[in-house]
Amino acid sequence: MKEENRINQIVFSRSPAVKDPSNVRVDESGALYSPNHIPRGERVKNVLLSAALLAYGTFGLWIDDLYLPGKRTSGIHLHGVPAQVMYLAMLCACANLLAVVVDHYDQRNNEHSYRRMAKLTQIAGWTTFVLALVLDLFVFRGH
Repeated sequence: MKEENRINQIVFSRSPAVKDPSNVRVDESGALYSPNHIPRGERVKNVLLSAALLAYGTFGLWIDDLYLPGKRTSGIHLHGVPAQVMYLAMLCACANLLAVVVDHYDQRNNEHSYRRMAKLTQIAGWTTFVLALVLDLFVFRGH
């Protein structure tokens, strides 16, 4: 009963700490919060893009020719180790996209964990992307 009164008090005062007053929750420490709501369209887009990226990368790795199209050039074909490193970058991108979807369904007050995971996968993804290009251009070129 005490918890319900506290929730009602926050809902009626429209506290800025609560994103959606109709979906107020209390976490383990007794703090009020509103779980993230990610629109359905964004969730579907993230899942489909992640699946397409995973399929494209897996196929490219399987045939040992991971093609990256270019905007003003004919693109680049990665083979061997550079292709494998680029595939890791693609996996990081998939994890980043899917973290948003999982965060929507996770009702606990741990959005900070998802932000940290997003930052980590973003840094790891861009690092492996650049590493794959450097390996292809300077280490494995001509092999």
